[in-house]
Amino acid sequence: MHWLIKAAVQNSVALLPDPLSHDVYYAMQRRFGGLRSIEVEDKLRQGIEVAQRANGNGLRVEGARALEVGTGRRLNLPLSLWLQGAASVVTVDLNPYLRPELVHEDLRQIRDERARVEALFGERLDPARLQQLLALADDFDLDRLLQTCGIRYLSPGDAASVDLPPGVIDLHVSYEVFEHIPGPVLESILREGSRLVSDRGLLVHYIDFSDHFSHSDPGIGPINFLRFGEPAYKLLAGNRYMYMNRLRLDDFRALYARAGQRVLEEVSAPDPDTARALADGQPPLAPPFADKPHEIVSTLNAWLVSRPRAAS
Repeated sequence: MHWLIKAAVQNSVALLPDPLSHDVYYAMQRRFGGLRSIEVEDKLRQGIEVAQRANGNGLRVEGARALEVGTGRRLNLPLSLWLQGAASVVTVDLNPYLRPELVHEDLRQIRDERARVEALFGERLDPARLQQLLALADDFDLDRLLQTCGIRYLSPGDAASVDLPPGVIDLHVSYEVFEHIPGPVLESILREGSRLVSDRGLLVHYIDFSDHFSHSDPGIGPINFLRFGEPAYKLLAGNRYMYMNRLRLDDFRALYARAGQRVLEEVSAPDPDTARALADGQPPLAPPFADKPHEIVSTLNAWLVSRPRAAS
């Protein structure tokens, strides 16, 4: 779908009152969008990648207490961490997007593609926990699933102010969420993460800097949205369903520093095709993006693993 048409549709649906707006947008995604068919394996892999980053920085997922920022419509990242031995997962979302029918569909996929799931996790998988999950696929109840898997779902919830005591989380995580949160709120979330994590705790976050309209419109590139100044982009895509802060990697580095986070590992690299296009002057960039180095603008994603400075 052409991105301008998609933006117009999203803006229109966002004007509807809640919960009608959520229901209409969800129905559209199920019929026409990314929820027409879902692949549970892709989402489970996110939890494996989070665990790999944590393990590489000295924190094993087994026995860890995790907090996920941004639940979304499914539970696969918390389930992935639980299948790898996490003790518990608190998952927080400002919006109550979670859909039990999608969770049930994921469980049925796990059951039907058990061999692929086992191969995906390899030695990371807790076989007994997988068996518990498979039993729930045939007799599904969301509350029973949450209880079985040690998942606490908080929505509407504020990740910048979580009703938990200090030091009770070992792993503070998100995957493709931070790009959708305003910078000042992100800083508050990171500061709250510092309060929540234990002495051995880590914050592990994966950020997608690309224009998300380009995911469904092959006619535009991954930094198309940097052509627009803030007022114009707010009109085009300032709605709740496609809001992006458009912060680049250098902005996140500064944000983490202000929030008192020490970055232990950063995994990022400029995208070669985007870098070549920028060298040719395409696309023309609006301020402040035009003043940034090309290697920053052309970096489309990053892993940031950090720890509060006081605990480093």
